[in-house]
Amino acid sequence: MIVTLGITSYNSENTILRAINSAQHQEWSDLEIVVVDDQSTDGSWDTLRALAAMDSRIKLVRHSTNKGVAASRNTIIANASGCFVAFLDDDDVAMVDRIRAQVERTLLYEAASGARLVFCYSERLVIKGENSPVHVKSAIGNASPEPFGPAVADHVLGLPDCGEQFVFGLMGSGTMMARRTTFEAVGRFDEKFRRFEEQDYAIRAALVGAHFISVNRPLITQYLTQRVDKSGSKPLHYALLLRDKHHAYLKQRGLYQASRMFARSDFWGSKSAILGAAFTGHWLMR
Repeated sequence: MIVTLGITSYNSENTILRAINSAQHQEWSDLEIVVVDDQSTDGSWDTLRALAAMDSRIKLVRHSTNKGVAASRNTIIANASGCFVAFLDDDDVAMVDRIRAQVERTLLYEAASGARLVFCYSERLVIKGENSPVHVKSAIGNASPEPFGPAVADHVLGLPDCGEQFVFGLMGSGTMMARRTTFEAVGRFDEKFRRFEEQDYAIRAALVGAHFISVNRPLITQYLTQRVDKSGSKPLHYALLLRDKHHAYLKQRGLYQASRMFARSDFWGSKSAILGAAFTGHWLMR
C-alpha cells in the first residue's frame, strides 16, 4: 500500500535536508515523497532538485508564486498517489516508524469504531533554540474516548462544555495523516489562511462527523522557528478570521462574541485584561 509523505517547503535551505532525510529513512517500504516548494527565494529549490535526482521516490512541485502553506497542502493532496497522505513541515523530523505507527493506529481504530472519516496525529518532541529543553506536546485523541463530530469544532473555537468526556490535545497538520479519500471528502484547505489552516480544516471535518485520533508517543521532532506569518499580531488576525468564517455556527450557539473573546485572551495571555476590555465595549463592537 502506497503512502504519500508530503513536505511543504518555503525558504528552508537550512532545514529541508534533515526533513527529507527523515522521510527517506522511514520503515515503510512503499513510500512516495511529494515536496511542494512555495516559490522559495533562498537555495531551497536547488537543494530539492539535487535530492530528487538521487531518489526516484521524491516528486517535486513548485508554485509559480508564493501561495502559503494551505495551498501547499492542497498541492500535495492533488499530486499524491498514496492511499494515505501524511504531512511533514520543512523544519521538522519524523521518527523512522512514523508512517507505520500512524497507518496501524488508523486501521485498528477504523475496524473497532466503523468510522468513515479518521484523522490521525501524534505527540511531538518540541525544541526551541539550542539551549531550550525538549518537552512533549500531547495530541488529540491519544487515548479513549477519542473525540469526533461537533465537539471537536467547539473545542477548536474555544466554546464551553465542548465534550469534556473526550481526550483533547494538539492537532497540528505537521503530524497529520488520513486516507486520501478522507481529505477529498472534507475538501481543500482554505488558502485565505496563512495561519490556522489546520484549525479551520478540523472544524469543517468535525462538522461532517470526522474522528480525531493520535499515536500516544512522539513521532515528530518539532523545531520551533520564527517566520513572518507567525509574528506580531498575525496569529490573532487569523484566529479572529477563523471565528468570522464560522460565525453562522457560532451565532447559532449564541457564542460568537465569547469565541472572539477566547481568541483574544489566548493571544494576549491575560483573560482578566480581555474581560476588562470587553466590559468597556471597546472591541466587542469591532
